[in-house]
Amino acid sequence: MSMKVTYIQHSGFAVELGKKVLIFDYYRGELPAFGRDRDVYVFVSHRHYDHYQRSIFRWSEGLPRITYILSGDVKEAVPSYAPKGDILFVGPGESLRIGEGEGALFIETLESTDEGVAFVVKAEGRTIYHAGDLNWWHWEEETDRYNQLMKEDYQREIGKLEGLHIDAAFVPLDPRLGKEYYWGLDWFMRHTDTDIVFPMHMQGQYGLCDRLMEETTAGYRDRVARITGEGQVFIFDEI
Repeated sequence: MSMKVTYIQHSGFAVELGKKVLIFDYYRGELPAFGRDRDVYVFVSHRHYDHYQRSIFRWSEGLPRITYILSGDVKEAVPSYAPKGDILFVGPGESLRIGEGEGALFIETLESTDEGVAFVVKAEGRTIYHAGDLNWWHWEEETDRYNQLMKEDYQREIGKLEGLHIDAAFVPLDPRLGKEYYWGLDWFMRHTDTDIVFPMHMQGQYGLCDRLMEETTAGYRDRVARITGEGQVFIFDEI
């Protein structure tokens, strides 16, 4: 089946499959249009303001087949009007199945190097990875020990994806890290079997995609989606 990916904003993406729509880390921006007959799954990797907005629970008023999969740290920030029966909470290193048979959706989580979780989602023959804030964060103002532990933690978590084929991945490319802005994405692409990676968390600096292509000598240039602005749509052929 075909797969449609819409870049919403920051780390927010919508992935449309045949019967399912997956929405990750909505912050703000316009959702793509899709019918009320679709099964909609809304993922929140952690409660930071640029990954989670309480307005997502208003979507249930117009989307009757909606399910929320939230990192456990979001629990205290869920508003009273949220549809409690349609919310599932997950922690690091957990797995979850929603539905039965061929229509089931499978979720596994990794532990973030910041807050919350990263998601691995399997549905309708596709495997989708959304990092949340799981990244190789290297801050010049931190100690060498801190940065070494960050490196080890990140590489350990990405190592858990070994042997898994990933159709689409959403991974941070953050300009605040200076010259180390691409380390997490680079390590991810060199150590996973990923068809296409979507840079995210770019703080609106979309030129980072071009900079990555210029600076890296890695053999994955043709597998990086070039994000240029909000609402950008990518469509992939059937499998």
